[in-house]
Amino acid sequence: MSFIYLWQNREKSHIFSWFWLKQWAKRILYFPKLITVLKTKFLLKIRGTKIGSVSIISNKSRIEGSLHKLTIGDCTFIGQAYLAIHADIRIGSFVVINDGVKLLTASHDVNDPSWSSFAQPIIIDDYAWIATDAIILPGVHIGKGAIVGAGAVVTKNIPEYNIAVGNPAKLLDKQRVQQLKYNPAQLVACYEAWLGKY
Repeated sequence: MSFIYLWQNREKSHIFSWFWLKQWAKRILYFPKLITVLKTKFLLKIRGTKIGSVSIISNKSRIEGSLHKLTIGDCTFIGQAYLAIHADIRIGSFVVINDGVKLLTASHDVNDPSWSSFAQPIIIDDYAWIATDAIILPGVHIGKGAIVGAGAVVTKNIPEYNIAVGNPAKLLDKQRVQQLKYNPAQLVACYEAWLGKY
C-alpha cells in the first residue's frame, strides 16, 4: 500500500532531464532503506498493528506486548523507541517520536502492599513531538502539537501546543505555534526521494 502511495504521489519531472536523472538516482540509492521501512510496517500490520500511510517505524525499535493495541496515524515518524504495550497506545498523524523514547503503559502501585501492577493507555495527538530519550508513563495524554523535551519524564497530561521539559516534566510559560503543516515522514531520505522535499 505504501509503495503504491509513493508511486501515485511521486514527484514528476521531464523525462531524461537532469532533475529526472537525479530523482531516479536517489530512488535507486535509497531503495534498500525503503524496502526495510516497508517490511517493518508489513510485519507489524500482520501482527495486528494499525498503521497509516507513509508512516515510518525504525526496524531497530523495541516493541513488546499486544501489537493489536498499537495504532499509528498517517505520516508519523518513530525512531529507535521502546514501546511496552500492555494497554492501548494511540499515536496520531504527523507525530515525531525520536530515538531513545520510552512509552510505558504499565507500572506497579507503590501504595499497594502487594505491589500490584496496572496498565493505562497512552495517547499522543497529531503533530506532537517527543524528543530524544523522553519517557511517557501510563495514562498520559499528549495534546495536539505539544512538545516533550529531551530526557523529560512525563507523568501527567500535556495540553495542546504546550512544551514540557524536565524530570518530572513541567510546562514552560511559552507555547508552540499552532499553524502546523509539516510532514515528518517526508523528511526521511527514502520517502523524500519519491515525494520530493517538503
